[in-house]
Amino acid sequence: MCTQNTSESSGSDFGLPLSSDEFRSLWDRREKPFERQCPYMPSLPLLLNGKLVEDLERMNAENAGNLYVTPVAYGGDLALAAFTDRKDMLSEAQKVIDSAELHWLMEERAIGCLPEGAPAPQVLDCHDVLDLRGERLRTPPNRSWKDLSLVPRREFLNWDNCIRSVDVCAYPYSAYSEKEFHGVEHFINFRCGFNPTVFGINTSSLVNWGTNPPDF
Repeated sequence: MCTQNTSESSGSDFGLPLSSDEFRSLWDRREKPFERQCPYMPSLPLLLNGKLVEDLERMNAENAGNLYVTPVAYGGDLALAAFTDRKDMLSEAQKVIDSAELHWLMEERAIGCLPEGAPAPQVLDCHDVLDLRGERLRTPPNRSWKDLSLVPRREFLNWDNCIRSVDVCAYPYSAYSEKEFHGVEHFINFRCGFNPTVFGINTSSLVNWGTNPPDF
């Protein structure tokens, strides 16, 4: 049973700096051939390289490596655009950042949204209970968590696959379904707080891009 607790994670250094040698090494290794350990079963419609996916089991069998995903508007509702090439995903994320339809849809599903230009927190705050309740994991800008199973949570637990709500952040960030920035990357570039269960996001590693470009 989850209980209200607004304490920060006890991680002492708030994760790896993006400028560190360890982060650079892990980031470079992510491009090597990799097979996801878990199938990707999003809770929103999925477009893969621009085409609507009708059969998720077949998609997982034919695309077992890294996938790169960002939210889009499709058919009057929220959807997820997935790509096998990260540059294509980043291009799509940049293209839809000014989409009035996407912003409207996000406001319908989000905990809260801030307009562009309004002050927003630079830290990325994630919680282990829906609607920004429970314990908080804080990630300052230009920092990352390579393995959330190593980040302690309350009652001798950890943060692996335990993020259930995310607060508004001024910077783009990426949530990865597997450790060391592998698996399905969900790239978020909107200024809204939301419950990841709406999107089917599981998180085992995490990056707050801060002032670094997301193709770091």
